[in-house]
Amino acid sequence: MKEAMSSGQKALFDQTIEHFKEIARQNRFAENAAVEHDRERCAVCHPGLVTLEPFLLYLEIVTQAVKERRPELDRELVEEINRDLDLRGLSFRVTLEELIAGEEEARACWAAWVRDALAAGLGLLSVHSPTSLDFDLDGGEASAWEEDIDSRVREIMAHQLRGCPSRKQER
Repeated sequence: MKEAMSSGQKALFDQTIEHFKEIARQNRFAENAAVEHDRERCAVCHPGLVTLEPFLLYLEIVTQAVKERRPELDRELVEEINRDLDLRGLSFRVTLEELIAGEEEARACWAAWVRDALAAGLGLLSVHSPTSLDFDLDGGEASAWEEDIDSRVREIMAHQLRGCPSRKQER
């Protein structure tokens, strides 16, 4: 991803990623526009600062933020997934054990939660600054990036599974 970037662009990219990871750590993503930062060196404020498609740039920022905010598959995350199922009016529930075991329907619910988290993060980046771009996972331009979106969903799930306390005890 960063191969085509100059060293200066890589530094800006890394600085932007770290800024949003810190926002995620503080659980302030919803108010990210109010968090003080160097707007002139922010790749969200100015996506042209790096040689990466803006959609992929924003997707990478949100991916890293989700991994920072929700680093492990645990009971708290399972509760969030089940709350989302409630909001959709579904009676199906997932358990940590089903997710760890790789039960197909439970994993599909988890993947949907991750995709929703990415969509929400993209929406929140769109209001980061007056120059921020607006992206929607269900929008027309996103269909061209479906493989990249699916890859990020799998990346987040693998990261969360590696951090799973139950899996750590098995090792």
